[in-house]
Amino acid sequence: MSRPVADSTIDVPFRQIRIRQPTPDSVIVYQAYSAEIAEAAVTQQRLNASESFKMPRIAWIKPSFFSCMYRAEWSYKDPSRARILQITMSKEGILTLLKEAASSPGPDTAGALVRYKWDPEYDIRSERLPYRSLQLGIEDSMKERWINEWIIRIDDITEDVRRWKGYVDEGAKGVRKARREIEREWTEDVLEVDEQLAVSLGMLRVDKED
Repeated sequence: MSRPVADSTIDVPFRQIRIRQPTPDSVIVYQAYSAEIAEAAVTQQRLNASESFKMPRIAWIKPSFFSCMYRAEWSYKDPSRARILQITMSKEGILTLLKEAASSPGPDTAGALVRYKWDPEYDIRSERLPYRSLQLGIEDSMKERWINEWIIRIDDITEDVRRWKGYVDEGAKGVRKARREIEREWTEDVLEVDEQLAVSLGMLRVDKED
């Protein structure tokens, strides 16, 4: 089941893992970094290539494109989030992270190498939608595994992101133009997980927090 990256809310479960899957064995997540970190990461194809990259700091990755755009304000929020990186990683890696993840905040967070949050999802206009998107925080030795074992490719998509933001700012016609370009490649699929993992990630809960 595929869902274009758009703002349709029809039949979308409150908690669902939506993520780009360019191949059966890979997925795409997003992060925003400073120009220094991003340029080194892309040039050397290693996320921690820059000395400015802080290994001890938790790394929050976002499968949702528009969630990343909202938080980074389409790369305009501040210099620390001025470059948007598209990170292709192995599907094995994302599944390992999901299995290790503990709710944040939550009673099991202490000592956890991976944390998860269900954040509000947003549409192309950065307007809040009535369902959630997943965010994963990676720490310590799991972060090393992510960087050294599971990341396949790193691309800087800031130029594209800023072009689309320019279209959106033009109004309804620009929104349609941006959506057409984004949907040409930026299609998110539902990542299916078994019931045990769905329970562990709080996907089956019926309460809808603010």
